[in-house]
Amino acid sequence: MATQLDDGSWEVQGRRLRFTVRIGEASAACATYLVRTAGVRALLTGTGLEPVSVAGRTPLFLVLVDYRVNDLGDYDEAGVAFLVRHRGRTGTYIHQLPVTQTFTMEAGRALWGLPKWLARAELGIDGADATCHLADDTGRPVLTAALHAALRLPGTLRGAVTALAPHDGGVLASAVRARIGGIRVGRGASVALGSGHPMADELRALGLPRRPLLTVVAGRVAFDMDPATAHPR
Repeated sequence: MATQLDDGSWEVQGRRLRFTVRIGEASAACATYLVRTAGVRALLTGTGLEPVSVAGRTPLFLVLVDYRVNDLGDYDEAGVAFLVRHRGRTGTYIHQLPVTQTFTMEAGRALWGLPKWLARAELGIDGADATCHLADDTGRPVLTAALHAALRLPGTLRGAVTALAPHDGGVLASAVRARIGGIRVGRGASVALGSGHPMADELRALGLPRRPLLTVVAGRVAFDMDPATAHPR
């Protein structure tokens, strides 16, 4: 059970979390697809969020992260997110976020309204390649993904994004500031979807293309997350 304390910090499973929450060491991969906006809009019904659309298509991000050193523990996660707008603000709506540890699941739900749920993941990110075998906590297969990005980019990139999450009749906005190094880009990805799992069924219904618009694999990822701010739906 997560409890917010009077000083604005949170207690989760007997541990205290204070802002800013920092992720110091991780590796990540992301495949960006263009999927049917109509299907995304149906998933956003009642949230107050509107999909960003170009020619009837909306960016979908399939994200894999191996967290090693951070305030939320050592765990793996896989996520499905969309590019959306809310009251003139453009941000990322994380729609599915399976994780492999209960602490980060409870903290993510409470602090930022993130839709984390417990899963099993065999995740590997090494050089130009990333692989993931994802199942729910009962062992039911969700997806198997293999991402490849061959072109290496020099230096470290810094950027910021706003995570948007429907919560309690409104929308939570959370600022995320990232530093990303060891970056490779390409268009290599294959995704095999399981049968009968809601996350797999949603991806199938959206018409996930065989080839992504862009694949990114990053060996060094760090980021900070601020407290969420509530906005009317």
